[in-house]
Amino acid sequence: MNRPAALMPAVLAVATSLLLGSCGLIPTPSVDVPDSTLTLPDSGALGGKVVYLYTDSLAGNSVPSALSRFKVEGNATYTTAAGTLSSVGMYIRPDLSSVPATCTEYPASVVTPRMLVCDTAGEQAQAIGTLNVKAGQSVLFSLGGAALDNAARSGHGYFGMSFSGGRSLFGDTLKLSGMKASARL
Repeated sequence: MNRPAALMPAVLAVATSLLLGSCGLIPTPSVDVPDSTLTLPDSGALGGKVVYLYTDSLAGNSVPSALSRFKVEGNATYTTAAGTLSSVGMYIRPDLSSVPATCTEYPASVVTPRMLVCDTAGEQAQAIGTLNVKAGQSVLFSLGGAALDNAARSGHGYFGMSFSGGRSLFGDTLKLSGMKASARL
């Protein structure tokens, strides 16, 4: 028996799995991500802006650097008394300390949570998806992208939002629940 010929299927199987692994094609099991409730500002004067809230939604849950192509799926519930919000662009940063000069920090007040407001044009690299919401209804969402990869690896993630459809009012909330995160090896 020709020994090299007999080993060929095993070598091909190992080479194929290494190739697939290096391409990020092997999915990992999903893990639960804690719910996050974001208190929204009045979005009336925030057109063309991304608003980051000082809430670390990933709070120390870092992942190995070998993982990539993270995806977070779950349910989004918009709660309001009279707001009309229908579409929210989602962004994420691993920290809010090193941001462009086009960003302005606003302390918490009686009518707004503490937030960092940035020009949308400078935040495209931080975009991770869009939520289409309906007041009082839970809707499925899926978020992903390079910015989510970076945040997941750092173990910190501050969500940002651009309000592109309808209007949120102060006191409205956006609850992200039942979240599962997955990645590829």
